[in-house]
Amino acid sequence: MPSFYSLAQAVTNLGESAVLISTSIAGSGWFWLNRQRQLALLWLFAIGACAALMVVLKLSFMTCGQYVLDGTVRTPSGHSAMSALFYGAAALTIRKLSPQTARYPVLLLAGALLVALAVGASRVVVHAHTPQEVAVGLLVGFAWLALFAHRLRAVEPSVAMPPREMLALLGGLYAVLLALTMAGEHMAVESVLYRAAYLIKAHWNVCTG
Repeated sequence: MPSFYSLAQAVTNLGESAVLISTSIAGSGWFWLNRQRQLALLWLFAIGACAALMVVLKLSFMTCGQYVLDGTVRTPSGHSAMSALFYGAAALTIRKLSPQTARYPVLLLAGALLVALAVGASRVVVHAHTPQEVAVGLLVGFAWLALFAHRLRAVEPSVAMPPREMLALLGGLYAVLLALTMAGEHMAVESVLYRAAYLIKAHWNVCTG
């Protein structure tokens, strides 16, 4: 049987930004083909803006984190933020567009919440983040989810299935995109940010006192 650590590692992979962003792009393409352009743009904006904000927050905490929360947050958890937004947004979108498949909306939303919390907890178990870093990530993700839920109210609930040819093309493009992002999944993004934070401190004397 797999060890508890292996299970945590499997759960933490559910929050890989590369996979979630790829899935969001593919889903947005499907919405666009269904002439749900408002929904497609909403997904792209929410996911893209959340990811960009996390990069800014990580760089900020890496540079000046010693002055915030007693230095307990060095790099906020991007896995936690993206999971809270992605799985919550997916649950809300399913409930909005296909109510017949979401007869128990409370369970649907509760499931999304549990996945996000499980990903956050797994980041602590695999020693990738502290509980405080996970908490900051979840706070950011749920804040973006609240904004997503507010904007989703204006979206029409009907979606027509695109032709099979378009679905096949979209599926092929998604497979290529997912393969590319997964291949680069283990790139040391955080090491690049740490390097950037070091240069900011060295050249501009930011938070060096």
